[in-house]
Amino acid sequence: MRSPARNRVRQLATAAIAAHLLWEALTLRRARNTARTALAVPPPAPGRDGTDEPPVLHVLVPGLGEQLYVARTVAAFAAVRDAYPQAYIWFVTTARELAPSGGETTRAVLERQLQRMDARRIAVVEDPRPQGNKASQLNWAVEYIDQKFGGDEKSWIGVFDFDSQPPPQTATWVAATAQASSAEAIQVVPIGTTTLAGPPKRAASRAVVYAEALHQAARSLGVERWKLDRASDRRRMPQYLVGAGMFVRRDALRSVGGFPFVDDVPLGYRLFLEGARFTTVPVLNRVDLPDTVTAHLGSLKLIARGITSWPSALAATRRRPGVRQRDRLRLTALGVADTAEITIYPWLAAGLTPSLLRGPWPGRLLAVAWWAFPLAQTAVMRRVLAGELDEGSWSVPAGAVAAASVGRRFWRTAGTWRLAGDTLRSRLRGKTVTFTKSTRTTVTTGAPR
Repeated sequence: MRSPARNRVRQLATAAIAAHLLWEALTLRRARNTARTALAVPPPAPGRDGTDEPPVLHVLVPGLGEQLYVARTVAAFAAVRDAYPQAYIWFVTTARELAPSGGETTRAVLERQLQRMDARRIAVVEDPRPQGNKASQLNWAVEYIDQKFGGDEKSWIGVFDFDSQPPPQTATWVAATAQASSAEAIQVVPIGTTTLAGPPKRAASRAVVYAEALHQAARSLGVERWKLDRASDRRRMPQYLVGAGMFVRRDALRSVGGFPFVDDVPLGYRLFLEGARFTTVPVLNRVDLPDTVTAHLGSLKLIARGITSWPSALAATRRRPGVRQRDRLRLTALGVADTAEITIYPWLAAGLTPSLLRGPWPGRLLAVAWWAFPLAQTAVMRRVLAGELDEGSWSVPAGAVAAASVGRRFWRTAGTWRLAGDTLRSRLRGKTVTFTKSTRTTVTTGAPR
């Protein structure tokens, strides 16, 4: 017979699993509803009215080992620049990148590409320091822009990953939204729909990457875009930012000390605690999916580093006047829930499943629903993304997608446990935890991020 304390722990664990399953169901419902407008053709960007000076947008596109992306990326951001006269595009390379054997660095390929086109308001700048990471690369670029333009506090700093494909009207929409709202942060929500190299050659890899695309889209639409839409109605909720399409007003970025180590998620946490207002625009930023399983799994540690940064964000504002205790509690709740999702929920459910199946019918129903829900989510998102992910080109059998969808519950935790292991080893050996650029088949260097 189990002890009362053990029964109590089991009841709490079961309640946690049930609550998370309910949250997943609500997320899927919101994703389906949000997709009706988010995936539709957006309306024309509003024209400028009034006498206010239009905001200046500085769009940073950091690059490291992106040689094969250059032509596509330059074309996309040149179109963004052309559509809005106050947009400046800065491709930010780094001296940390070494040229591949017999090849060129990203900077060299970019400069050659820009020589073939109208390069007004678009340039390559390089962080000359031999050490650093993506965040330090971005901070260096911001200081460079401040020196060149005088540090206009009302200008906006945007950041896009190098594989981004924002619509040409993106900057126009961001500028119009900045003028019409009082927001300090504007997020262009990314959604992974393509791969430069095409779907992976191996069927198992295609199943994993395809399942990840479906499930990540549910989060992008049902959590990130949904919350930002609510924030537009002045509902304050804990927010994080996503580095593939975030814009922050220069004075707000300065108030939180620039880009933190992981440049997007903790930045959003800090801005939320400082009382910043968030909003979005009615366009999506299409980004590339990882084209190998290794690339996908390799990115999970960096994602885990961002999600678990909420304690440091809270600590940094402990003595800051004006930070509301209610916001601190709400961020703590978000951080605990997101951390549990990427650490223990699947393992907790796996451990509880045998006893749930032997118990009363509510427990049996919960166990079945927990393992069956990823299949329902996959089925719904396949319909939602029918116009984005061509099933014919992916040619993934339904059984393989189903297996990958259930397996995703477990592999989502890999990054956190890898981060924990690396952190423990670093403390025992006195070394620093390292983060490297995820290796895609299109990447020619694995230099540290």
